[in-house]
Amino acid sequence: MSLLLCSSKLPTLQRVLTQCYPESLKVCGALHNIINGNPFKLQVLVDQWPNITSVVCRPRLEDMMDPTDKYTNTYFLFSKDQQRLSEILQDPQTINWSHQFQIQGCQSDLGEVLHEASAKHKNSITTTNYLLYTKESIQSHEETDQLSKLSQNKWQISSLSFNEASVVNANWKYGGNKHSLHYLERCIQNVPTVCAREKDSGLPVSWTLCDPTSAFGMGYTLPAYRNHGISFPIIVTMATINYKRGTPIFCEVAPESKISQRALLRTGFKQQSISCMWEFSPFKAKQRGPHAA
Repeated sequence: MSLLLCSSKLPTLQRVLTQCYPESLKVCGALHNIINGNPFKLQVLVDQWPNITSVVCRPRLEDMMDPTDKYTNTYFLFSKDQQRLSEILQDPQTINWSHQFQIQGCQSDLGEVLHEASAKHKNSITTTNYLLYTKESIQSHEETDQLSKLSQNKWQISSLSFNEASVVNANWKYGGNKHSLHYLERCIQNVPTVCAREKDSGLPVSWTLCDPTSAFGMGYTLPAYRNHGISFPIIVTMATINYKRGTPIFCEVAPESKISQRALLRTGFKQQSISCMWEFSPFKAKQRGPHAA
C-alpha cells in the first residue's frame, strides 16, 4: 500500500467512502479527524489511486514502538476486494506482525482473510463483535428537550477533564492498565466527551467518549445512578456534537449491554449491522483491548 500524502485527496477519498456506509464508517470517521487537525497523528494508506479498493488508517510507524500497546497499535480497515486485501496484509510496511495490535472495521466478512493472514504469521487472533447503531441527523429540539429534563434534577451536562481519565479507566472493562489510561487521556484531550455531573459535588456519574474514528462508546454509569434516565441526554448531546462537527453519528455497543441498546433506540438510533475488533498477538496477551459502550 502507499501513503496518501496529498492532503487535497483526503476529502475526495472521504466522499467516495461515504457511499459505502455502514461498512466504511470506521475509516470515514478516522478520515474526518485526520482532515481536521489529525489529533491522533494517523496516516492513510490506499492500495491504488483513484480507484481504491482498500484503505487503512493507522498511527505512524514511529508511534507504534511499544509491542505490547494494542491501544496505540490499532488499524482501521475498509476493503472491497478480499483477494487484494490478502496480499496487502503480507506487506510489513503496512502491518507490523511482530506487535500486539488491533484491526477495527465494520465488515465481518473480512474475518476469514484476517484469520488466514494471522495463521501465516503464527499469530493468535481474537474476534470481538459489537452492535453498530447509527443516526442520520439531529432535530433541533432533541438536545433542548433532554437537557431541560436533566436540569430539573440534580445533574448537569459537561465534558470530562484530563484528570478524570483515571476514573474512566478504573470503570472500563477493557481498561485498568497504563496503556488504556494513556489511550483514554488522548481521547479526552482530542475528541468529544460527554458526562453528567452532580451539581453539588461536580463529580462525573455517567459518561461516554469518542474514539479516534468518532464512534462513541466506552460508556458507563455509576451503579447508584442507574435507572434515572441520565443516559438519554448524554447520548443526544454527543450525537448533536458529532452532527455539528460533520462526523458520521454512530455508536458501538457490546451485545450484552441491553440498557445501552434500549437507550439508543429510544433516542432515534437504528441498529445497522456489527462492527468488529480483531486482536492479534505473536504471544499470549495479558489484556483485552478497547472498545464500546
